[in-house]
Amino acid sequence: AKLEISKEKREDLRHLSIVAIDPADARDHDDAIWAAPDDSPDNKGGFKALIAIADVSFYVRSGSKLDREAYKRGNSVYFPDRVVPMLPEALSTDVCSLKQGVDRAALVCHVTIDAKGQVIASRFTRAIVKLAGNIAYEDAQAAMDGKLDHPLKSGALEPLWACWKLLAKARDEREPLNLDLPEKRVVLDDQGKIVEIAIRERLDAHRVVEDYMIVANVAAARMLESKKSPVIYRVHETPSREKLIALKDYLKSFDMSFAMGQVIKPAVFNRLIEQVDDELLLPLVMEQILRSQTQAYYGHTNMGHFGLSLGSYAHFTSPIRRYADLIVHRALVSACNLEQPAPENSDIPEYSGLNNEEAARLEMISEKISKLERRAMKAEWETIDRYISAHLADRVGEVVKCRITGVQNFGFFATVEELGGDGLVPVRTLGAERFDYDESKQQLTGMDSGTTYNIGQKIELRLVEANAATGSLLFELAEGANHMPSRPAPYRGGKAKPHRKGKAGRPANVRGNMGKTRKK
Repeated sequence: AKLEISKEKREDLRHLSIVAIDPADARDHDDAIWAAPDDSPDNKGGFKALIAIADVSFYVRSGSKLDREAYKRGNSVYFPDRVVPMLPEALSTDVCSLKQGVDRAALVCHVTIDAKGQVIASRFTRAIVKLAGNIAYEDAQAAMDGKLDHPLKSGALEPLWACWKLLAKARDEREPLNLDLPEKRVVLDDQGKIVEIAIRERLDAHRVVEDYMIVANVAAARMLESKKSPVIYRVHETPSREKLIALKDYLKSFDMSFAMGQVIKPAVFNRLIEQVDDELLLPLVMEQILRSQTQAYYGHTNMGHFGLSLGSYAHFTSPIRRYADLIVHRALVSACNLEQPAPENSDIPEYSGLNNEEAARLEMISEKISKLERRAMKAEWETIDRYISAHLADRVGEVVKCRITGVQNFGFFATVEELGGDGLVPVRTLGAERFDYDESKQQLTGMDSGTTYNIGQKIELRLVEANAATGSLLFELAEGANHMPSRPAPYRGGKAKPHRKGKAGRPANVRGNMGKTRKK
């Protein structure tokens, strides 16, 4: 049966210029944003903003067949050539998707932001929205840069950017983890073959959307806490002592110090990054800091979000593709008394909130969807490795420029520069001499020659094997090629160049955010 939007208890927001800013090839649009200056006399220089999220809980109710299948999947999985959606496409790309010019059901987070970028009030409503536009990140950025004449620039984009500048100021004061590692994407042709491995450009438009989403996620967690409601939190714990010791030992190999007695906050790592002005050393330090982080997960107990430097954080903004967000929506429906009856002539359950049975199972639900998320990420990474291996199969025997990404006692791993795909160089292929392995430095050293192999070194290697079935690569030293690795100079202190600001880096499960650029 066709599921009509119930107008009961819905706020009509169709008159506002709400826009969704997404990747150009996005098929599902689960979030949209709006902002305008606050004309209240007691909030001079502040803004009112709203984050409208697809009201998936209206259509997917606890205990229904749709719900059971969504729970079994846990999240959508994104591959270079396709998406395996959590919800049927009839919902994910049509009925629930927020699209320009059509009425859509939304769960809306309304926030009031003061001149310092702090959220001073928030509320949640069920609403009907009609988007003024679906805009690609690149087009939104081009419009704000004056390179594109866009009809929604003055009415929608400029107020969003003005409000965002306040949010960005508050974010900088909060000092979340500032890892600016590049994100790669696989570009395929019509035959499914790799055309290129491109670096995703980080635009202000990406940061604008991310910061609004973070505001909504925090507001959702705090609202549920204030109502004493059960919550599924997005948790990112402080790095363990063991990982911090490993980081300290690694930095010591570059003559960089890391005090173990200090209170560990994201700003500690940011200061480390800002000290580095060697372009070769910088990505190595950032990657090692990333490795020192714990893996983010879903939990019913609040442990805070270390990477984002937030005390309470939940996922609210992507219910089309994450089951955790759907649970948060149901909890908000119950806590804020936003219940609505099921559409007429439908066989879905009446209740769209969080029922008692579901609330009692939050610990089990959190554990399961965390495992499903890790499974999905592993599948995505392995698929990309297979694509890269297939792409390199025609280059077996060639010498390629690589960078060492890992060192073990049995050899070292290297990735092809500007392409990706990790491969192994077995220690037995390095020559007749014995090699000593230093775990703290992550270094192999030739006992006779003194030749060293370290993480981050650039090196020319010959591709011996590219197995598309397993995604594995095998390298060897290239005879006659430059196989004397270049290693970053030890850090000697002094005033470093300021590192450019960015969002917390990959992987997405550490960032704790939605991974907007991954949507298809």
